[in-house]
Amino acid sequence: MKVGEYLKEQREQQGLSHAKLAKAAGVSKRSLIYWEQGRDMSVEVADKVLKVLGATYKIGA
Repeated sequence: MKVGEYLKEQREQQGLSHAKLAKAAGVSKRSLIYWEQGRDMSVEVADKVLKVLGATYKIGA
């Protein structure tokens, strides 16, 4: 599963809107939507969003 798909899954499981998660992570709602659709994001930004979600994502083998 790609990181954007994982973020979307976690956000939906927690009942968070794009706006609430974006605000809590300090990113724009538009960027969050783009990332969930598969656009590239930096590791630093992914870390911020994952921390808000209380989730982890393993990169690599």
